Amino acid sequence: MSDDITIAAETRTKTGTTDARRLRRNGRIPANIFGHQREPIAVSIEVDAFRPVLATGHKVVDLQIEGRSQKALVRDVHWDTFSTEVQHIDFQRVDATERMVVEVPVELRGTPQGVIDGGVLDQQLHTLEVEATASSLPEKIEIRVNDLNIGDSIHVSDITDLPEGVTLQTPAELLVVQVNEAVEIEEEEETGEEGIAQPELVGRKEEDDEESSEG
Repeated sequence: MSDDITIAAETRTKTGTTDARRLRRNGRIPANIFGHQREPIAVSIEVDAFRPVLATGHKVVDLQIEGRSQKALVRDVHWDTFSTEVQHIDFQRVDATERMVVEVPVELRGTPQGVIDGGVLDQQLHTLEVEATASSLPEKIEIRVNDLNIGDSIHVSDITDLPEGVTLQTPAELLVVQVNEAVEIEEEEETGEEGIAQPELVGRKEEDDEESSEG
């Protein structure tokens, strides 16, 4: 795990929709800090200060509040309707030595041999639950897929290369990724005009016969 990201946070005395909108207009994100049997604190942080967290997938950060450092877990990030701007963040106070269960992203590395041979890569799980201390929590779980041939797969139980002190909590039998045969979709042949059966004109023959007899 790389060094934690440090973010300066300012306490806020006003809460609610109006104040939250004002903060966002000024380039700040409203946030709450809770946990460790202490009262929640309403704070705000700069949008730019949170960008490295989004870019790296960091789960634990160091919050600087009124000259004091507080290690915190990024528990929840609330986005706008279009998932383009962060609207609110929930931080949970943590201790560097306490163990916690957190979802971390899965990153596939390499190109499977089966894909080179014409197969299709199918990733079933994009995150995994891990248990680790705040200081050893990984940003992601990397899985190498180079050796996968068509028909090969990787289950959670196959993932053994984990950082020291990190254990998987996702059920072992779940499928993470597999390489399937490509399925060819046959296009339906278009039927030409000659191949289209003309509908029978019911009653036409009788009408023709009657016209002939009348003539």
